[in-house]
Amino acid sequence: MAENGKIARIGKFILVVIIPIAGLLMEVVGFIDLVKDWPTLLVKKTDRFSCELKLDGNKNQKVWTVMYDNDKGKHPWLGIVIPMGGGWTPAKRCEKIEERLEYFRKDGLLSIESRRDPNTPEQEVICAKTKLSGDSCPLLLTLDVEVDGYQAMVDMTKALFDGSTVYQGTHPDFSRESPVLDLGNFLATEDKLAGDN
Repeated sequence: MAENGKIARIGKFILVVIIPIAGLLMEVVGFIDLVKDWPTLLVKKTDRFSCELKLDGNKNQKVWTVMYDNDKGKHPWLGIVIPMGGGWTPAKRCEKIEERLEYFRKDGLLSIESRRDPNTPEQEVICAKTKLSGDSCPLLLTLDVEVDGYQAMVDMTKALFDGSTVYQGTHPDFSRESPVLDLGNFLATEDKLAGDN
């Protein structure tokens, strides 16, 4: 008699627990087969800036570099090769600069420049002019104390003018008197039109 009760409980367990789980597993397997046929990119790519650890030929070491995808491939833009202070790692600093450049790109990125900033009297800054910013120049990054803004721009933008990029033969057209780098030649067509509406 006790054995019949035990068999009944096992039968009930199979009906209540095992069969529903088996059915659910079959549905999951069917869903996995369906997902295998989906395209690998489900979201349209919108960001053009990213960070990568790249070899800096001048320093013969890898440095975090802001990369830009101009539809012909990714190219280095800004190497994180100077002290910036604030206790940030070069990787985190690269990520923050990349985020800001992406934001400025959507506003019609025009140029970057170094300047003094009244908010940080002992530190120069590098800022980004956009079509929507007018006469102001939104902050891209604050340099460490006693870092020369012009020299920082020269060092950081070497990646744009390095012979290993598509921009070979191009030379910086900014000077200490006019520390502004026009980015028009480096932008994808779509980004040249951004901020016009």
